Amino acid sequence: MSTGGLNAGVGADGAGALVSHRPLGILAALPQELGDLIEAMRAESGVRTITHGQRDYHLGTVHGAPCVVTLARVGKVAAAATVSALIHAFDVEAVVFTGVAGGVGTEVRVGDIVVANALMQHDLDASPLFPRFEVPLLGVSRFAADGALADQLAAACERFIAEEGGASAARFGTHEPRVHRGLIISGDQFVASATGVEALRDALPDALAVEMEGAAIAQVCYEYGVPCAVVRTISDTADDHAPQSFASFLTEIAGTYSNAILRRFLEARGAV
Repeated sequence: MSTGGLNAGVGADGAGALVSHRPLGILAALPQELGDLIEAMRAESGVRTITHGQRDYHLGTVHGAPCVVTLARVGKVAAAATVSALIHAFDVEAVVFTGVAGGVGTEVRVGDIVVANALMQHDLDASPLFPRFEVPLLGVSRFAADGALADQLAAACERFIAEEGGASAARFGTHEPRVHRGLIISGDQFVASATGVEALRDALPDALAVEMEGAAIAQVCYEYGVPCAVVRTISDTADDHAPQSFASFLTEIAGTYSNAILRRFLEARGAV
């Protein structure tokens, strides 16, 4: 697929403003985790949708920033395939992943937000050929998030908490959220037992949250030199209550958090 025409116009039916620079790639695993971002794009600039590799990529301007928005689907392979397309077919300048995660850190509670400083695969083990967690032939186990993007996301999260955190806590019956910065771990399993989360804490005591996509995205971005950042809202504590907590949080809360955080983040980028 040629990328020459993908960034030229963003409106449906040929309408929309000319995109003057490369777009930001925004993705989530599940539709609820994107909130109403695509609807907001449609209202602002119109949406141009391109299907590529069984994914729908939505191009337009949202909250003042040119973006390509898509669903990665669930798991590391799906996420890696999607972000590869964002880089090669859509020539994004950076990648942001948003969604929910299970809390691993003992200070992390349901309703908190974690912005990754680093990401790694907790289920990668090619020992004894390579050290546990290390990606073979790369010599890396932890992939750093882009510092500037992570700072911008964290600032958007802090603004959300300052302006809406109390109201959101009252609405959803949670505590007022806190923002954490640190390690997010990824694996191709939904961690849903006290034994499982304790094993993660023992192996990776500085891990704050666990999910199924972020480290794969970070690895692809690392290999291609594309900045990336990951923000996760804690939906459960990765224990025996996780399936029920996750389903409820995903339906009732995830979109509210994503809408609020992404709007502040993109408005700040669009103003630059």
